[in-house]
Formats: sequence, C-alpha cells, structure tokens
Amino acid sequence: MKFRNGSPISARQPFRRLFPACALAFVFLNSHAQDPLKRYPQNYQLIFENAQVSVIHVHYGPHENLAVHDHSDNPTLFVYLSDSGPVRYHIQGVPPATINRPAVSLGSFRYSPGGIERHSVQSLSDRSSDFLRIELKQFPLQGGEAFRHGAPVSLNAAMNEKEFGNDQVEVDRLVCLPGRECTSAATSESSLIVAFDDLRLKESTEAKDETLNSGAIRWIKPNAPIIVSASTSAPAHLLRILIKSPRKHAPVS
Repeated sequence: MKFRNGSPISARQPFRRLFPACALAFVFLNSHAQDPLKRYPQNYQLIFENAQVSVIHVHYGPHENLAVHDHSDNPTLFVYLSDSGPVRYHIQGVPPATINRPAVSLGSFRYSPGGIERHSVQSLSDRSSDFLRIELKQFPLQGGEAFRHGAPVSLNAAMNEKEFGNDQVEVDRLVCLPGRECTSAATSESSLIVAFDDLRLKESTEAKDETLNSGAIRWIKPNAPIIVSASTSAPAHLLRILIKSPRKHAPVS
C-alpha cells in the first residue's frame, strides 16, 4: 500500500478510471470492425448507390476465410458473376448456424427477403467467387419468399424473359445473338443492368453505343428502352432488374 499526501491509494483506482475509456474504445473498434466495406475492402466494394439501391461487388479468393462482419438487413438480390464452388457461412445468431452456399454459375441469381446478417465466411473452393449484393434500400422486411434461379443451360438462342418478380423487383434475362440488335421495352420503373458478357448498350435509337464489359452495371432511368448488341463473337447476355416503387399504405383511421 502506497501513500500520497497522507492518504492511502488503492491499486485498483487507476484501473477503475481506465475501464470506462477502454470499454468505449472496444465498443467503437468492434462496431467499426464489423463494417465489411471498411474491414475487408479487398473483398467488398461499393460500386453504386442511390436512394433505391446499394450495389456491392463481393470477391472471395480460393479457400479464403473472413472473420465475423455485418451486412444490412435489407431485402437483397445476389447476382453471380463467375462459376464458383461452395462457400460456408457461419451465422452468429441465436442459436448460431452454419449454411453452405452451393456451387453457382455465371448468370445465376438469388433473392433474399432480408434479415439480420452477421457471419464469418469460409470459401471451400479452388476457384474465386465474384457476385453482386444488390440491396433494396426502400423496402422493409416483409417476410417474403426466398428464390433462386440458375443460369441458362445454353446461350445459343435469343431470349427476353421475366425470370422472377415480386412487389419489390422484377428480373428479366436478355440474350442477344451476334449480328443482331435486341430491344428491352421502356418501363415506368428504374432498372439496373448487369452484363455477363462484353456488349454494347444504348438507351434509344438515337443514342450512341456504350460498351459494357463483363461484370459491369448500368443504372437506367424510367421510360427508357434499351437496345443491346454483342460486341464480340459471343452473345450479349444480361439481366435487367426493375426496381419497383414502394406501395403507399392507406392511413390507419
């Protein structure tokens, strides 16, 4: 026991004064570390954002492991940009759970109605995995149905088909064969284009061609048709994701 100015000083006092500051620092660092865009910038990159969507490009290297991090609980559309093997997610919930994402193919997609998402990641594959998280910012969690759609078996035939729809999004697939121009009609909703092959895109017959490389996205404003053509010997292949307006609920009387 030491004395200063005639008063005994407990050895615990400095730690008592230090503990609140350390606790606050720990909480701050822990919450900061949970943001994947900041903690793992090589794996998660925000490539587009507006009032309707956040689009995050995700990359997992072969057999890569990522520690626990958080994602938004918004309804989310996952669009797969590569052929890749399975990925294991360790969910930090109550109770905790382990989910294995199966192997996916370039051009496939999955819709999730959203929920609290805190997990670690373990790639189980010798191949990299690249995909987009398209988070629907305007929609509350509504307990909708999850949905998964595979990639086309072949790109040898032209296609312009609706493959999924609910009150939040519609997903249309367009395949345009080389040497042709293919049109996707104007809609009253904004839409997001995701290219799976190098292609040319324009928003009207008078507009200039814009080249989109494989994996690129483009935001399309309402009431704009798109005209697509192949820029190589491969067909032009894309998804057009229509973002619907939230429904207005009648006031409760």
